[in-house]
Parts: sequence; C-alpha cells; structure tokens
Amino acid sequence: MGNYKHFESDFVKRTLHLIGQYESVLHKYEFDHQYNHTLLANCLLGLIVMPKEKAISFLPADRLTNELKQKMGIVQSSFNPDIKNLKDLIKALRNSIGHSDLDFVSNDENFLIDEIQFWDRYEGKNDLLASFVPSELLSFVRYYGGWFIHNLEKYNPSQLDN
Repeated sequence: MGNYKHFESDFVKRTLHLIGQYESVLHKYEFDHQYNHTLLANCLLGLIVMPKEKAISFLPADRLTNELKQKMGIVQSSFNPDIKNLKDLIKALRNSIGHSDLDFVSNDENFLIDEIQFWDRYEGKNDLLASFVPSELLSFVRYYGGWFIHNLEKYNPSQLDN
C-alpha cells in the first residue's frame, strides 16, 4: 500500500485500480450484494473532485466532439450542449458531485440503475449537466483518468520518478 509519492497521479491511479480490483471479484457476490455503482459513485471523488482541486491546469481541455465521445465509450450518454470541452465537463461534474446533485434513475420496478444524472441546482438553477448510462460512466472515468495521469506526468515533471 505505502504512502503517496506523487499524490495527484497516485490517487487517480489507485482509484482506477480499486475499480478494477472490485470488478475482478464482483462475480463472487450475489446480485443483491454487488455494489459496483456505489463504488463508482464513491470513486468519483477520487477521479473528478480531488484532481480538479489539486491540479486543475492539467485537466484535458479537448473539445467534446463525436469522435472524442466515441473514444471515451460514450454512445447513449449525453452532455449539456453548453459544455463545449472536457475541462468544462469535469468542472461541471465536480460541482455536481460536490453539491450532491446526482440522481440515480431507474426505469422499472426493480430499481436497477439505468441512468446517472449530474445536475446544477445551485442558486436556483435546474440544469442537467450530463446523463450517463452506468457502463459508459465507467468507460468515461477510465478514459479521463488515464488522460489526466498522462497530462500530469507529461507537463509536471515532479510527478515522474527519477
């Protein structure tokens, strides 16, 4: 386990590994005791909130084109059209998570999670920022997390091991 040598990149890497570790044992649990969406929601703090607070200048700022969405595994999920680039999306998601403006939507009586919505309901607003299909949120955080680590290590030499 050990201490963090490079907190920003190490924390994101460890959070991504945590998700992978859980996925590798998920099959051992009965369906009613599989908490993969709960873990993912918890990990959003480590993947979205903390990096944004500690290293905002290293967030990727590429435009949210259809090509980029496909690379991230986004097919059914959607983003508010006012959000034009990945950096702004991450900031919006950070605020939504930080203000607990998330909704887990089920479309059936079994209460399975069909959609995870991120809202801006601060100061009288009621704007849907992003709506993710759960599997696409996982794909998105993996893609974004890897991209963030790459940018941090590329543009912040103090993150590299000597």
